[in-house]
Amino acid sequence: MAQDVHLNVLLPRDRDTPGWLRVDVDGVPRAEFRVLGRGSTKVGGIPTGNPKRSPIAYAGNTPTGSYESPGIVSTADWPQDSYGPWGAVKLKAVEGDALLAERLGRTGLMIHGGARGPFHGYRSTLGCLRLNNFDMKQLTDLLFTAGEDPQRRRSDGISVRVTVCQF
Repeated sequence: MAQDVHLNVLLPRDRDTPGWLRVDVDGVPRAEFRVLGRGSTKVGGIPTGNPKRSPIAYAGNTPTGSYESPGIVSTADWPQDSYGPWGAVKLKAVEGDALLAERLGRTGLMIHGGARGPFHGYRSTLGCLRLNNFDMKQLTDLLFTAGEDPQRRRSDGISVRVTVCQF
């Protein structure tokens, strides 16, 4: 059984461009995926009130810092264009701008899939990290195999550290 799963996310300052999410299991690199950490200025055509996509405010870019994951949640009953069919990795801030943003009211950040969009094939989010649906399936499969029983892991949470950095 894996002792440590770490998702290292490296996002460019230009958040219109995807960055990289690398999966390390027990200190060994296992996979890399393209990921977008761009916030939204509008939701359903309505302005979010965050035109510069400040990471510490609602709908902003994904805040940098460290997170832990309390688990993977099903997205089967959620809008597939927004979340995709392969579940979402929940994120809980533990340090950095991520923790500041959470203390100021930002919650519900996740890693998830979704429909293609205008930012190099990715859609913006409300501050989450978005993978394409194929990569999200690969990530959840990898996280399930990094631990014990996949069904138990889905309900009990997984031991995942996520570090989001910007270059």
